[in-house]
Amino acid sequence: MSNERQVEGEKFLLNVEYLLGQNQETSPEKVLFLSVILQALLDATKPETQSEPEEEKLARRSAQAWFFASIGVTSQDFVDVCDLAGISPVDMRSFAFKVLRSKEVKYIRKRINTVLSYD
Repeated sequence: MSNERQVEGEKFLLNVEYLLGQNQETSPEKVLFLSVILQALLDATKPETQSEPEEEKLARRSAQAWFFASIGVTSQDFVDVCDLAGISPVDMRSFAFKVLRSKEVKYIRKRINTVLSYD
């Protein structure tokens, strides 16, 4: 693993630990809503393929829009889910922006899947 990739990966792990750390009194409900957020990150970062159906493209764009909508029902839904997960919507938007702009999306997606698969 290159030093740049390792640094990017460490930043990601620190952010996930930060998000999970805010849920120290973790209830099943908080875990559920944090999982919703992480799944949305997976949906937003799913790599494009030439043969993918239009529905997958729409799902990716919808997931990306969910993180960054500033008005309307979509924005309120995002804020509600973050509140129910016990995390700051502002921090989550910043985190999502960093993930979407990362050069290590494949690695980050792998780490998110690991978090979601944790028992």
